[in-house]
Amino acid sequence: MAAVAVAAVSERKVSAFAPSSVGLGHHSGTRGAGHVAPSFSVVPKTGDGGPGPNDFDIFSDEGVAKASATTPKMIFLMSDSTGATLKQAITRALAQFNSCIGEGQKFLNIPQCEDDDDGDNEEISTRAFTYVRSESAVSAIIQKAEEKEAIIVFTIADPVLREQTMRMAELSGVKTVDLFGPLWDRLADFLDTKPSGIPMGPERPRHALSSEYYRRIEAVEYTLKADDGRNPWLLKKADVILVGVSRTGKTPLSVVLSHTMGLKVANVPLVLEVPPPPELLDEEKIDPRRVFCLTLNPNDLRRIRTTRLERRNIKAVEEKRNAAAPSSSGGTERRKSSYADRDYVLRDLKRARDLAVDRNWSTVDVTGRAVEESASLIGEMLNSRFDESVDTIY
Repeated sequence: MAAVAVAAVSERKVSAFAPSSVGLGHHSGTRGAGHVAPSFSVVPKTGDGGPGPNDFDIFSDEGVAKASATTPKMIFLMSDSTGATLKQAITRALAQFNSCIGEGQKFLNIPQCEDDDDGDNEEISTRAFTYVRSESAVSAIIQKAEEKEAIIVFTIADPVLREQTMRMAELSGVKTVDLFGPLWDRLADFLDTKPSGIPMGPERPRHALSSEYYRRIEAVEYTLKADDGRNPWLLKKADVILVGVSRTGKTPLSVVLSHTMGLKVANVPLVLEVPPPPELLDEEKIDPRRVFCLTLNPNDLRRIRTTRLERRNIKAVEEKRNAAAPSSSGGTERRKSSYADRDYVLRDLKRARDLAVDRNWSTVDVTGRAVEESASLIGEMLNSRFDESVDTIY
């Protein structure tokens, strides 16, 4: 039986959410063993309280028949905890395929492909089942996956339940992917010890807060204080200093580095008309190996700056000001910001690159890179420079 998306009824009035026929209950607020994310049967109503001619139960035979023409392939995500890691993994994996998956309200399972004239995109719908910790819950999900011809990608820490999941899926003919099982097994052999088998979650025993935790909190607090050139006297305490012209992504990268790696990150904007703060140029207190100059393709930078001006309504303000300001010749003196002008952008970038070369700072081109990619690159460069136990590979 084909999978069914909720998109067909997303804009209608919904009178009730009833548990589906496999017995997956509503979220009760508790997260004990066997709890699973609810699987809902949506029954829309018309204004008079009865079903309209175009309304249908998406899990009924009639609903399946009506939705089959545009049915996406379905992936079930099953986790014994929150499922956050699983959702991130499947998103990264699907990026390698010519397919699209709904963005935004993930739990509505609404595929949102962009228009594709060639029709090559494969629509994919996902359904997440979290806190699955009993054999009965696994059995219900596998039954539903069999009905929907879905594949199950799962993470289950308990080795017994994991083995039961694989066996039941095999008997039902349901395809599965055990995301972490093979890794845990290989690590157990390598480390010569068994994994705990305890799911991550609120019930997991908590260890005392370590010094690493407090160091990370301190790093985030420092990064917020040293953002956008504020408090330049803090630069000497930074693990990393990011510099660059406006709109090269210094602040987002600073936050990621501090939050994920526990680094104290300061960032300083380089403005064409303004000299850098003297604290940044103090060679006795600032190690150039810790300074990274972010650069960006000029066309991309100009587009980003133009968009910023439009969103802040700067152009409208300039036009209003120019209309009200008389010139010496009796007309109006046309003035506008050069912030997004091509010539200004090129001079801005050149000045930043020249300064980086002169001060022996590393240059990082962030064009087309996600923030996490740039953070990983900087982390690798720091390891190669300050960790003598790490051989330089790149």
